Amino acid sequence: MQEFPEFIEEEEEEESWPTTIRLEIIEYILRRHGALRAPDLAHILDWKVREINRVLRQLESSGRAKRMKLGKNYVWSSIEEPHLTPMHY
Repeated sequence: MQEFPEFIEEEEEEESWPTTIRLEIIEYILRRHGALRAPDLAHILDWKVREINRVLRQLESSGRAKRMKLGKNYVWSSIEEPHLTPMHY
């Protein structure tokens, strides 16, 4: 029998796909809809707030999301801000 060590090594190095999907889903929502609170994201996705906060912190540490203080709460937004294009009057 022939083994495939290259494939096994490659698979071990990557993040688990459910984690990657969660990161991408939340990042997409933040890019599409702007700044949102963690409880709002939890309500939209029907996840627990703890899960949302964990994913948001991962996005923040990788430089893909940022947290801002707004009143008593924090809101999260994507680092990419496509709506900041020049306006011509």
